[in-house]
Amino acid sequence: MAANRALVDLLRLAARLVPGLRGVVRTPAAQGPLHVCPAPGASEGNRAALDALLAYWSRAWPEAGRTYWASRCWGILIWQPVYLGVIGVHASQRALSLASLAQPIDEGWTREVHLPDHAPTAGDTGTLIGLTARGMAACCAQIHDDLTPVIRVNPVAARATLADVVLAALLAASKARPEWRHADIEALGRQWLAALGLEGCGGYFAFERSDGSPSLALERQTCCYHYRRRDGEMCSTCPRLAKHERIARLNAEQDATREA
Repeated sequence: MAANRALVDLLRLAARLVPGLRGVVRTPAAQGPLHVCPAPGASEGNRAALDALLAYWSRAWPEAGRTYWASRCWGILIWQPVYLGVIGVHASQRALSLASLAQPIDEGWTREVHLPDHAPTAGDTGTLIGLTARGMAACCAQIHDDLTPVIRVNPVAARATLADVVLAALLAASKARPEWRHADIEALGRQWLAALGLEGCGGYFAFERSDGSPSLALERQTCCYHYRRRDGEMCSTCPRLAKHERIARLNAEQDATREA
């Protein structure tokens, strides 16, 4: 039986907007180490997959320490559900169900995200944000509960990282909405954070690109600790950097991409 067409189209659009975001309709025959959410009864089965995820990052970057490992595991586990939820609302005007979502984990990464076949809910933007935010919050809460026995994620950092991922997903979704102004994106960002109970946990700042064009970047509230790796440095949006340093790095990245 063919999967729901609206769901398949949504997943294809998400993959075009965000390379590496591969959503597939889950089948009973799906195999491999899975992390499932929200599924309270599945925690024991998820433990081996989460142990393997932590082992990968702790072996690869032992010098970075537990704070980095925890941040990395948390970010990897939440980014796909969040991006799919936000892109579904704004690029397809649909709310995905994130219940019983599953993520195969392999070599320290979630290579794809499996969703059960269902008809995404249509509606107005405000309704869809509220519906998706509730499912997203439940999904991420279950991920946090499952991950905590493996490695503890600071609750404040977990909330701030979730806010950052939601706002980054909104920037990705904006590629499908060329009519949006920066004010529209900022207002929608505040609406998402309010729906998730994350007011004040993140935002955007405006800056000028090297070519003079206006742009938005994440105003992050927490550090990912990438700089603690032997090959690491502070990210272009690291909150530890002064804003002028962040702007310089953002422009350097954009200029390098343009020249490549």
